[in-house]
Amino acid sequence: MVNENLDVQVILDVVNPASPVNLGNLAVYVVSDESNSEETLPDVQLHAAADIANLGLAVNTATEEMVKSFFAQPNHGDTIYLYGIESSVDQSTTKEKVESTLTDGWEFATMISATSLDTVVLTNAIEQYGRKLAVLGMDVNLSTAKVSDIESITDAPFYGNERTVVFLANREAGANEKFKGVGALVGALGNLQPGSITWKFKKLKGITATQVNGTVVSKATELGAVMYVYKAGMPQTSEGLTTGLEYIDNLHSDDWVRAEIESSIQNLLQTTDKLSYGAQGIAQLEAAVTTVLRTATENGVILIDPETNSGKFTVTAGSREEQAATDIASRSYKGLSFDYTRAGAIHDVTVHGTISNV
Repeated sequence: MVNENLDVQVILDVVNPASPVNLGNLAVYVVSDESNSEETLPDVQLHAAADIANLGLAVNTATEEMVKSFFAQPNHGDTIYLYGIESSVDQSTTKEKVESTLTDGWEFATMISATSLDTVVLTNAIEQYGRKLAVLGMDVNLSTAKVSDIESITDAPFYGNERTVVFLANREAGANEKFKGVGALVGALGNLQPGSITWKFKKLKGITATQVNGTVVSKATELGAVMYVYKAGMPQTSEGLTTGLEYIDNLHSDDWVRAEIESSIQNLLQTTDKLSYGAQGIAQLEAAVTTVLRTATENGVILIDPETNSGKFTVTAGSREEQAATDIASRSYKGLSFDYTRAGAIHDVTVHGTISNV
């Protein structure tokens, strides 16, 4: 699925190892629970927790707690996209809603439903789309959790998806802690400049950290789950991985680069009287991509080459003569490509030392 409103599409081919959309916004899909006489919510945009009351929305407790937690974070995004879905036995209404809203102006999405099958629809749609992130809440009794308890979460059918994040909450803090955790995680970190942060070591306002056994934390990290725990006496997110064991900040940054390039080239097309299909026009396209990648380097997305003190990226723009005659005739240029090396981050440190008696 592509954004049909753009005349430029950026396809990222991630080699391992190796407006833009508002990337701090959260989509909350809520499937009405008919067994509890819930009405289907209208599709609305929330800019503050008070909007629930201001708009007269009859949301369930899980939704309310998530929205409040998102907006309680100091650096939260501008908008929560709230989507109401009528329950369906075959998840057809969920699929229709997700597919029709997948290109809206949000980067993160979650599902509140009485059945996990609706969640699978969302996670698989995002995985197939190849951009954006699903963020889901799960819970166990963390203070007494064993390794086997953590391993059990991998039974979820979406587990292993590269673009799915699981916040593993402490069930002892209440049934809605997992929803609060999702709101807090995205609200606290999603709106910060991609490349400037990692999702590990971070504080979440309104979420109570748990003292968890070290082997349990290690197992959660191994499986790509994020918890809110005490380390060295400080509350923090335990890691920043997706269930596919990719770092959240890497994917978030890649999405930012792609969105910025799409926006930059779209702006060039719209503000130029005529972009010639020749050396001058192609050079303008190349310059637009180069500018974005330089900014990405400054923001910490792209690694700096110590020899050149410049970002480790390349931009290639094929000449008119290298393009297919059919593409030239249809005014479609497909000769622009780029690659870059991610800057990465340090999450663990091993120190070797020597101590002498004399």
